[in-house]
Amino acid sequence: MGPSGAADLSAATGEVRDGHRDFQDRRRQPTPALSLYSLTGKGRRNGYRRYSDRYRHACADRHGLHSLLIIVTGLLLCIADAFFTLQLVNRGAHELNPVMDFFLRFGPGVFLTVKYAATGVSLMVLLVYKNRPFWRERIYGRHILAAVPFVYALLILWELLLNLRLS
Repeated sequence: MGPSGAADLSAATGEVRDGHRDFQDRRRQPTPALSLYSLTGKGRRNGYRRYSDRYRHACADRHGLHSLLIIVTGLLLCIADAFFTLQLVNRGAHELNPVMDFFLRFGPGVFLTVKYAATGVSLMVLLVYKNRPFWRERIYGRHILAAVPFVYALLILWELLLNLRLS
């Protein structure tokens, strides 16, 4: 035991000295946020091991069924939102999002492709950073990810009401 009462083991063994790790990281470069392991499901990171790593190693490459359901639901609701948006535009409404309005001018196929791709990429980023704290460590990526289906559901309800008003 060391003077502080904590284990005083050799740094060469990768053990703890005075409550802190006392050796350099053995990896030559950090593990990337998106890797082959994260795409095949063979990854080992559920989150960070130590509280002090919450900003350095906030990526996860193992995701449970709950995360899969949120992603699939978000993508399905994205398609439903696009469908109802196209219905409203065909009835004389205007797309309020200027970026999506730009792509809508190229036709419904381009609009749907860009909307789906943007949503898919955004959901993937949130999934990879689901353990990263944002906004004063009160909201994590997983909280934002879980809110996506609810936001889409509210948007679709609004579009249904608008469709009823225009019919």
